[in-house]
Amino acid sequence: MLPDDAPMPEQLSPHDPQDWPAILTTTQVARLLVVNGQTIRTMIDRGELPAVRVGKLWRIAAEDVWPFVPPGIRATWTDGPWRSS
Repeated sequence: MLPDDAPMPEQLSPHDPQDWPAILTTTQVARLLVVNGQTIRTMIDRGELPAVRVGKLWRIAAEDVWPFVPPGIRATWTDGPWRSS
């Protein structure tokens, strides 16, 4: 996981969760899961994806995104803070 003061990577990969910031935007989550941003907002509205509203923006903990990464990709990452998910 990146330190809080690290620059935000342009492109995140589900194959490299150690490079994810601890807190993600809806856009970052949508890109990671290869879905539309509205899909992420719908998941938040339905309570399927925990998120915190900061002003008008949503923020999502990286560990809450991990279970949505396809199992085949999760299986290739053998250790890390969310491995048990």
